[in-house]
Amino acid sequence: MAESREADGVFELLKGAQGAEKLSAAAIERAKGLPVWSAAVQPSVLSGGLSNINLTVEDAGRRYVIRVGADEPHLGVFRENEAKAYRAAHAAGVAPEVIYDEPGLIVMRFVEGKALLPAELREPDRLRQAARLLRQLHREAHKHLESPGFMFWSAQHNRWYIRLLNERLEQVDARWRALLPEMATVNEALEATIGEVRMVFSHGDTLPQNFIDDGTRLWLVDWEYAGFNMDLFDLAGLGMNIECVAAEVDLLLESYGEAPVTDALRRRFAAAKILACIRESTWSFLAEVTTRPIDFDYSVYSTMNAERYQRMYAEYKAM
Repeated sequence: MAESREADGVFELLKGAQGAEKLSAAAIERAKGLPVWSAAVQPSVLSGGLSNINLTVEDAGRRYVIRVGADEPHLGVFRENEAKAYRAAHAAGVAPEVIYDEPGLIVMRFVEGKALLPAELREPDRLRQAARLLRQLHREAHKHLESPGFMFWSAQHNRWYIRLLNERLEQVDARWRALLPEMATVNEALEATIGEVRMVFSHGDTLPQNFIDDGTRLWLVDWEYAGFNMDLFDLAGLGMNIECVAAEVDLLLESYGEAPVTDALRRRFAAAKILACIRESTWSFLAEVTTRPIDFDYSVYSTMNAERYQRMYAEYKAM
């Protein structure tokens, strides 16, 4: 597993990803005219993220982040839901405060802190904090949701992504094309293996850079894939993205569940982790063949996730 953690370097590249120049310029002009500023502002591009143009601005001595991005139905992203998820998560104490939103744009308070890398989240104290943050999210956020709710069912998203990739098969890299039939079969088997689940309001995208450490506590940002899902998915996504070894998996699960980990839970967690692998891989395969607002070589991300899927699925079968 130590060698596999060389993939940590890909997340360093993600920290430098920025919006395409023309789109970023338009987003900056739009941000200047928002009705929430007390005076003229000068937004600037904020690096990080693969789906949105992110800006930062200072107004009346306070900093804010502005996320600009259209709905992306083919990826299951609807910005109205994202704003509602942010507000519910803030009320639950796990996300920054949203001060304004309109279609395709969200303004939130800036968290003075550090977006984490996998190695930093694997540190025991941070891993415990991350588990407890997810527990707080799962216990509280749904109580504050200002709608009947919306779903992010991971296995169904995988089916949808695979279907869209099959419709674009000639455009898909031959390496990924060869993986799709197996991924479709594995997705069905894993959903059955996981079995009955506890439904929670879930973040749905627990990449390490979506955890911000302000020096005192962690915050969760980027809620575009939030929705009701199995409780294991946020945990498994985190475990997959930071490539937890066995002892770290137990620490994560014990810190979340406040109980000893059983072999049955370890296997269900491992199955959910492969679902997360399929999700992240197929998302990136789609990003390669669809128009994106970010200047980034998505094939780098696809390669990391496809290799991770193959390795982790082999480990799962050997359990």
